[in-house]
Amino acid sequence: MDSEHQFIPPVNPSESRAPCPALNALANHGYLPRSGRDITLTQLIHAIMTVYNLSYALALLLSLPAILRYGKFHGWQMTIDLASLSEFGVLKIAHPASLAHPNFPSHSPDPGLVQDLLARAARNPSGGLDLRDLAATRVAREAVSPRVDDLHEEIARGESALLYLMLKEDAVIPPQRIKQWMGEERLPDNWEKIRPKQPVGLADAKRIGNTVGEMMDEIKREAETQRAQ
Repeated sequence: MDSEHQFIPPVNPSESRAPCPALNALANHGYLPRSGRDITLTQLIHAIMTVYNLSYALALLLSLPAILRYGKFHGWQMTIDLASLSEFGVLKIAHPASLAHPNFPSHSPDPGLVQDLLARAARNPSGGLDLRDLAATRVAREAVSPRVDDLHEEIARGESALLYLMLKEDAVIPPQRIKQWMGEERLPDNWEKIRPKQPVGLADAKRIGNTVGEMMDEIKREAETQRAQ
């Protein structure tokens, strides 16, 4: 990785960070302004496409709602500060039952939730987190969280899908990548080799998100059957 994009975690309290490790990693590596402030739609789309190899349509879908819901005018265009994305609300993006963040506004991962993901990965004979592990984590988080409405359930499934599509290797996410990306909010080691080789598109994210939802339903049915016995 070139010197311009070395990992530098925020040290100044004025540096703004989001509840999203993907965006925080972009800022911590300088693909977004390291301040995390006054980020334009163009900057956001370009960084997401360049680093994570998401399609333009998917990058736009992820970026435009953030600008419209949290943006403020900076000169002649709308910009966002990453910290604003932590706001909860009916039409906001942040939601309860996150894989790695608590059920209240936050700007860094919950160490306990990250450790839970790592523990699940360690228990998997395949050596990492698979889709069923992600679905089981979502079910467990929903069980101890305020109810998640349909919009935010869709968002949460999409987040699980993107996590899987961006970090997987042989159908599982290796623990070290979880630790570095979600726990430390930096790009995993050897990112150039890990980065998806083909652009990740809307159809890919939708397909995997639907699979996560189906697995969640299956896990809930299995739990109900066990309780009835």
